Amino acid sequence: MDFVTSTLLSGILYDGFKHGVKITTGFLKEKLQGWIVDDSLLSQLSIKINDLNLQDYSENAIERKLNESSDIQGILSLIQPCQNNNIGTVTQYHSGSGDNIVGNKTIHNK
Repeated sequence: MDFVTSTLLSGILYDGFKHGVKITTGFLKEKLQGWIVDDSLLSQLSIKINDLNLQDYSENAIERKLNESSDIQGILSLIQPCQNNNIGTVTQYHSGSGDNIVGNKTIHNK
């Protein structure tokens, strides 16, 4: 899936409610880093979420309520992941002797 799902959002919301966080545009912006979404869309989403009064529900119940809301589903379908092809790519140049390692080197029997 290329859009934010109710399952992903319900986990974010449940964790926020568990820690007493108010669901605001800023909270959603922080949690949805890595997704392309503008502030007006986040504002709409936070309003729709707060209208549902989900703070006393379990994570599964939150997901179910999000799935039942056509407004929220419409907003979620507009949020796309960032397309960054350089994630995890390491370019190295090596000349001479020795190791050229990215990350941890495991040496056995030492």
